Amino acid sequence: MKNTCFAKIVPVILILNILTGCSVLQPVEAPDNEPIRMGYTEWWGDYTLVVGKEKGFFQQQGVQVEPIFHEVYSEYIIDLASGQMDGAFLAMGDVININHVSPMKVVGVTDDGGADSIVVSPDIESIADLQGKKVGVRIGTQYELMVTEMLRSAGMDSSDVTIVEVDPEEVLTALSSDRVQAVYTWEPFLSEAVADGNKVIFPNEKMRLFPDVIVFRRSVVEQRPDDIKAFLRAWFQTVEYRMQHEGETRDIAAKYLELRPEEIQPDNNLKILTLSDNKAIFDIQDKNSIYTVTNITSDYLISIGAVTQQVDLLELIDPNFLP
Repeated sequence: MKNTCFAKIVPVILILNILTGCSVLQPVEAPDNEPIRMGYTEWWGDYTLVVGKEKGFFQQQGVQVEPIFHEVYSEYIIDLASGQMDGAFLAMGDVININHVSPMKVVGVTDDGGADSIVVSPDIESIADLQGKKVGVRIGTQYELMVTEMLRSAGMDSSDVTIVEVDPEEVLTALSSDRVQAVYTWEPFLSEAVADGNKVIFPNEKMRLFPDVIVFRRSVVEQRPDDIKAFLRAWFQTVEYRMQHEGETRDIAAKYLELRPEEIQPDNNLKILTLSDNKAIFDIQDKNSIYTVTNITSDYLISIGAVTQQVDLLELIDPNFLP
């Protein structure tokens, strides 16, 4: 990577400046009887939230929930960190990045993260063809790890390409405008990019680096523990329901996103985690536990300068709210 050590941490610095220097983004604490403001994005795993809302499962379990949709994932992260939302669904690396600005609590795991991939323009035939080219990814995040792994697999390193800040949602416009020649992205934008003539170059098989977690601001968890427990009861009730009603999941998601059902892309590569899956992944003795994944991710973020110290695993991760 050419002269990008400073550039790697710029997005994180910008978020810090926004959060600490702008009074309108100070945390907004909701009264106990107010709905939990829960953010979600256009992601097959997140739709459990709106299915639970539509079927009344949250209300049955004794908690009110207000789903808040975001089109752009990076803006969604800022709104959680700044207190405009109470909770959200994030990859662990993003939780770590904002935790030192706005303390968080991870209380569950939604899915295994799916088959995130690096997509290239049609003229790129191999990873080696990216020599001297531009690769788009959210800089200063765990997603750079996949770019690193891709380059390493071809005997290359970060100095062989130029890293450019590109959100996963921008994959089509970034490639078609030749702003970059490769982009890290995920569903449904991955399928859209491939349908437009671009192609997946890495990985060749599933690489589950980034499980998605249920995260709340720590202050919300401390002030509303019963609501967090109720939320998780309803969440796993909904998981069981949607596994038996995939078509209905599409219909409900389409309603909330104001789309046609056929515009909702089911992700058959995504594993949505049940309650029993969660109890297994929260086993601190398991080498594949969420603690291990978090530790690896934290180490990587330190190595690229996104954060300065290892996260306190036992402070950040709390399985005690699981039903």
